[in-house]
Amino acid sequence: MKRLLIIIVILFMGSGCSPKKFNEKTVEGRSEQVVQQENDLSDSEANGAGGDVTLPSVVDADGVMHDPSNPPVDCPLRKQGLDPTQMKPFEQMEAYIQFLEREDRKIWQKPEDVVEQIHLTGNERVLDLGAGSGYFSFPIAQKLTTGRLFAADVEPEMIRHIHHKAMLEGVQNIEVKLIDSKAPEIPENIDIVFMCDVMHHIANPIEWMTGIVKQLPSNAQFHIIEFKPGDIPNGPPESAKIAPEKLLEIARSAGLVLDRQVGDLLPYQNYYIFKKQT
Repeated sequence: MKRLLIIIVILFMGSGCSPKKFNEKTVEGRSEQVVQQENDLSDSEANGAGGDVTLPSVVDADGVMHDPSNPPVDCPLRKQGLDPTQMKPFEQMEAYIQFLEREDRKIWQKPEDVVEQIHLTGNERVLDLGAGSGYFSFPIAQKLTTGRLFAADVEPEMIRHIHHKAMLEGVQNIEVKLIDSKAPEIPENIDIVFMCDVMHHIANPIEWMTGIVKQLPSNAQFHIIEFKPGDIPNGPPESAKIAPEKLLEIARSAGLVLDRQVGDLLPYQNYYIFKKQT
């Protein structure tokens, strides 16, 4: 039954995550009554009962009744003014997501070693800025026992992917946020900003980063990973790369000071850790 419910959730992902839409639609040609019976049975199994179980109902903001043991999904896409039905289909984004998540990337990206360099204590509020497929969002979130990971990106399809993955895997400390490409607004009280392979995509990096740094509290950390110049097997074209001295100047102009550089951990990338000037 759990497997069946996961399949039902996946079927409705393409049109958003509104619980109201789930209650109103039929699934694979079955009637609403059959779907409701399956939901009722699942409710009984979840509560360890073999027969009928009567539980008090709650009403969400849309006026839809829900069993408290199966609360409605609070869809962040709709809360941020997005219509999921107008976004690119999952199939069109799958190839790019597979590219970001490819197995050989672990060899040179070393995600576990990178996360260790953040020196998390577990209660931080971390912003994965330009999160993409959530390649770093999920391993960082695993380290946050009481903290929270904010996955931010300019692509709504990436935000949708991270949100749905977090739902299916039961990750409750990840919150997604769609940001503006020119002047992103970030959540309050961020302790650490993490950014991997993002800077070379920014048209006006000093102005862009200055706007972000102004929103950070004093002594907040800013982690930046960017591809090294030169002939390397991975990364953007040479013309798109940012020279290390230029990257350091951008950070200084934005109000950051270099705390340390992570030596030779990554073969194809430079890894800098900055702090906001007090």
